[in-house]
Amino acid sequence: MTELESESEVFRKNLLHYMKLRGFSAASLSRKAGLNSRAVKDIEERRTGSPRISTVFKLARALELPPEVLLGLRDPSSDTPVSGASVPVVNGFLSSLSQSEREYLLDSIRNLIQSGR
Repeated sequence: MTELESESEVFRKNLLHYMKLRGFSAASLSRKAGLNSRAVKDIEERRTGSPRISTVFKLARALELPPEVLLGLRDPSSDTPVSGASVPVVNGFLSSLSQSEREYLLDSIRNLIQSGR
């Protein structure tokens, strides 16, 4: 398994865990997030390996979670980032993004910080 595949798998497993915890089907979560009706099913069945950052944010909002929890970068029960073991995951994730996606992510993080979330 490559580094990018393992990062995608962390996201997929977290998505499925919180989806089940919140009682969503793949179709209902896709609808709530404003995505194509197959979007979550494609992630669930590994047809989508690395979803767009905008998809991650939409799914996180629909699940009422910070995106970093879905990405495996933060423990949901704490405000503390996950241990340094996730640094390669972060670096791999960031390197998988286009320049415009990285800028969008940075702007989103700034907005979250400014809004006090």
